[in-house]
Amino acid sequence: MINKDLTISVVRGIAIILVVLGHVIQRSLDPIGQDFFLDPVFKIIYTFHMPLFIFISGYVMFFSLKRRALSEAFIARCKSLLVPFIAWSILGVITALFLNVIDGKTVNLKEFPFALANDLFLHPMIWILSTLFISSALLLFSIMLEKRFGIISYFVICLIVLAVPLNDLFSFYYIKWFYLFYLAGYFANRHSIKIMKQPLSGFILFLSLAIFAVLASFWVKGDYIYINKMQFIPGNYFNDFLRLVYRALTAFLGILIIFYIGKSLVKTKIGASLDYIGNYSLDIYLIQRYLVEGLYPRFVQKMQFNFDFNSTPILYLVAFLISLVFVGVCIFISNLLIRKNPLLNKLLLGSRS
Repeated sequence: MINKDLTISVVRGIAIILVVLGHVIQRSLDPIGQDFFLDPVFKIIYTFHMPLFIFISGYVMFFSLKRRALSEAFIARCKSLLVPFIAWSILGVITALFLNVIDGKTVNLKEFPFALANDLFLHPMIWILSTLFISSALLLFSIMLEKRFGIISYFVICLIVLAVPLNDLFSFYYIKWFYLFYLAGYFANRHSIKIMKQPLSGFILFLSLAIFAVLASFWVKGDYIYINKMQFIPGNYFNDFLRLVYRALTAFLGILIIFYIGKSLVKTKIGASLDYIGNYSLDIYLIQRYLVEGLYPRFVQKMQFNFDFNSTPILYLVAFLISLVFVGVCIFISNLLIRKNPLLNKLLLGSRS
């Protein structure tokens, strides 16, 4: 789909800004009792933004496998994903206990192991890292099986994942939903699928935007992965399957559109800024959990702000500007506290620099 250039980091930059924007809208509306799931901008962002991140990770995984054996790739994923997952989970539980003390709630330290077990095994709080780690492990296992059973191995593993009778436990519904996009990203790179050149690419972009706009208009609250959790209602399997296909198609169109946009911005000043932001995408995602999802809603509630994001377009501009501020603050914090510290860099970011 893309060349090996700056497009990936530019697209990452776009994606992480969308993540922060979505969280700003969510944490602005939730404290004042408004349903952020119904917000039109929030809806558009959440049709594709996390599938986009997973797709990119699968795409980049192909490059990793060209340099490493399967066993080496697995060890690398343990260092880059599993270690930060455990470290941030422990930090999250400690932070929750600290906030309870500040709020004057009763804190029982005996509950710490249970809270940690919940965040690590039952309902992972840092689900993006656990999902990426399991997805990479599934892919590596499929590649190993391919040497003996051929390409059908990937299809079989996908079916097994979907058939696993688990959804909520270990938040397995994330694996069921996102592994498809991880696999798609890997195969897009493996088979060098490229976006067609001008002028045809402009037509594809226009057509993709038109179809995406139509499909997104039918997006309902039950389509959010956080609500449907890949549940299939007995007696309604066919309709649920069609709805799953609809969500996947909408997500893939969103991914295609963002890649078109990213590729067109690569050689621009905006592209350079997005490239810089994209290199900090994981840092921003993890740090914004404390700033945007933790401190910001407390601030909104305390100051009694009334952000009616469904009323005037200007407030979407305000949300976007707030998001850019948070992105900048996250990068600053990462450079100040994490990236310059070798130990914290390994624990919290998997030695990214």
